[in-house]
Amino acid sequence: MSGGLRDKLERLRAHAASVKQAEAAAREADTAARAEADGGVRAAGSADESRSIGADAAGSEVRNGMTPAGEEGTGRPASACGRGEDAFADLGAEEVRNDHGVFLLRTAVYPLEHRHGHYLLEQLPSYAAKLKPVAARQNKGRTDREEAEPDAIETERLLFLDTETTGLGVGAGNVPFMVGIGYADLKARQFVVEQLLIRHPGEERAMLAYLLTRFAGRTHLVTYNGRTFDWPVLVNRFVLNGWRRSGAEPGHLDFLHPSRALWRNTLPSCKLSRIEEDRLGISRAHDVPGALAPELYLRYLNEGDAEHLRGVFIHNERDVLTLVTLAIHFGGLLDGRLGAEWALPEEPEELYRTASWLDANGGPDHAERLFAALIARRETSAERWLLPTAGRYKRLGRLDEAAALWLRAAEAAERSVLPSFEAHVELAMLYEHRVKDAALALRYAERALELAHRKPLSARDPARGRAEREGLAHRIERLRRKTNAPLAR
Repeated sequence: MSGGLRDKLERLRAHAASVKQAEAAAREADTAARAEADGGVRAAGSADESRSIGADAAGSEVRNGMTPAGEEGTGRPASACGRGEDAFADLGAEEVRNDHGVFLLRTAVYPLEHRHGHYLLEQLPSYAAKLKPVAARQNKGRTDREEAEPDAIETERLLFLDTETTGLGVGAGNVPFMVGIGYADLKARQFVVEQLLIRHPGEERAMLAYLLTRFAGRTHLVTYNGRTFDWPVLVNRFVLNGWRRSGAEPGHLDFLHPSRALWRNTLPSCKLSRIEEDRLGISRAHDVPGALAPELYLRYLNEGDAEHLRGVFIHNERDVLTLVTLAIHFGGLLDGRLGAEWALPEEPEELYRTASWLDANGGPDHAERLFAALIARRETSAERWLLPTAGRYKRLGRLDEAAALWLRAAEAAERSVLPSFEAHVELAMLYEHRVKDAALALRYAERALELAHRKPLSARDPARGRAEREGLAHRIERLRRKTNAPLAR
């Protein structure tokens, strides 16, 4: 056997083992959820409380639902069934029939008092409207919108959406086999999670038809990377199934972008699971990774065993709930909760990036408080953020505050092994053009050139470093002529 073939077989065996581990983890998580499920969340369509959820869908009939349980949103099945197709009942999924065929629907109903991580679902109405600047920036330039962004974002007009697909691309071959959606019903004081599943491609049209009814009246889709993944995938499937775009599409509230703005360097990654654990207080014990969902669905298609999808249902439901907590978190930031009810970020970089994000999204007053807190910090790790903060004050015309930060940054550069000379250049310009003290400007320009020579040229872009040094030399010569100082030979 060749080495290449042997390596390929080993990779296949390792992947199969990971899938088996994920399925075992899903079963363990479900067992734990059943043990904990004892109240606080009601079943939709249980034997004691029969009702129709989603009956507004044309030609739809939903018979049973699913009771979620526990803080992480795992579900308590309505009954115990076998492992084949009957296992869908064990997972809480029931057939929905409409004019386009059938698909499976699993429904979980949460009271607004339910806590998911640090936040209660009932906090969503308080902070949803604060997200308007984020939505406005993300939907700027949309030509398909019939009207401008609404004056306020209404909680009940948000649709939280997360898909599980057969692949990673957005091409026509990528099929969303499970679509998780969530929406708030404030009158009933509940949050509903619906999960639409197709057991084979022939059920896709029925699922998409039902999904269209859920888009009705919604102004924004709340997603995580939905602008560039989930929504384009769904649009492709609508087109391939004969639907064409008509009217305005929902706007986007994609939380991947603010997450990257705040945490791209302070967290190991901006994966949703990492943000949950490190910033939202959500722990996903025995969770099935989303990357395994396509493989688990393929195993279901090959073997007909619905048990393979148990962990995928749980994972997707948690994702939808986490979108709510992100909405609360970012809305709370824009409402000025940091430094008030919520603690300030510990790391200076996160503090700076949060302040800058607030500044860019219409919260300058709240940003100002965070910039002031950053300036007050004296630890070495905070020094690198003095220059960009000074740049903000310069843009706002607050040169006295900017100068104070440039002086601190210049002192820090003098102590650095690989110094930046930007603060010295800013001070040289300030003293030459504003203060009209050419002698002091010359001192800072000369020192800037000395620091520039202490720092090696970048191997990636040495020409830029040489150009900076030449620019400093020209500045020094001009200042020496102004001050009648001897010119360099």
